[in-house]
Amino acid sequence: MRSCFRTVLVLSLAFGLAGCNLPTPAPAVTPMRASPTSLLPGDTPIATKQPTLAPTAAVPANWQTYTDQAYGFTFRYPAQGQIVSRQDHSARISLPVTQGTNLVEKFIDVAATENADPCVSQNPGVSQSQPLTVNGIPFLEESGADAGAGQVYEWLAYSTSKNNVCVSLTFVLHSTNPGNYLTPPPLFDKTAESKLFSSILATFAWLNP
Repeated sequence: MRSCFRTVLVLSLAFGLAGCNLPTPAPAVTPMRASPTSLLPGDTPIATKQPTLAPTAAVPANWQTYTDQAYGFTFRYPAQGQIVSRQDHSARISLPVTQGTNLVEKFIDVAATENADPCVSQNPGVSQSQPLTVNGIPFLEESGADAGAGQVYEWLAYSTSKNNVCVSLTFVLHSTNPGNYLTPPPLFDKTAESKLFSSILATFAWLNP
């Protein structure tokens, strides 16, 4: 009897020690939430804000309109502008300038021709050119300058074509060399005087787009 009791005691101790050496249970794994691109049941889709382009400022209502019906294009220019010369498909429009500087005049030369290849400005002294798109219309932007007898002509031209018609709008800043004066006038602000050009160009349109 004593032998059996001893055997039972030894077995009980062995099982108790074995229980103490059992491996530690693995921690519970929490399922990872799906990424925002994969919605779980009950989730509400988050709207993505689309980038928007800054709207182009509207031109003043009193701006005048230049139209060439035969070649099918139009654009607008300031109320103070004046057409100083015009032929069948060309014109010069004077633009207002800031008085009291060495800037003599500012104007637009409009020229439309047929079958021009390439469609480019005819002004001399081109220094730079690059393609440019305005309101979905492709232009070739060219810049240059011409000088002589103390007079400086800086110009910026935009040419575009449709079918067989080539249209060029050339914006010109005509200034004088300050060295021509005993008391030189203040130099004109080229950036400020040129700002009007992009506003005029933005109004260009084909009559039958």
